[in-house]
Amino acid sequence: MAVAKSIRISGANCLGPVELKKAIADVPVGGLLEVVTNDVCAKEDIPTWCRFTKNELVEFQELGDGWMRFVIRRTR
Repeated sequence: MAVAKSIRISGANCLGPVELKKAIADVPVGGLLEVVTNDVCAKEDIPTWCRFTKNELVEFQELGDGWMRFVIRRTR
């Protein structure tokens, strides 16, 4: 699975939807955005953001040491 863009966010307290909106704008429709973060709120915030924006959460992984990986498909 090839990603069109990858972002890494470290030390954020509750990842803002603004960062996700900016990043997904650089991804073509149907393309994949990878988000690697240690933001404690991301586990709930990113799936909620995907549902709200109608993008698809394709994959979630816990990487260890508090790090998580999300892969989001841009749908529109």
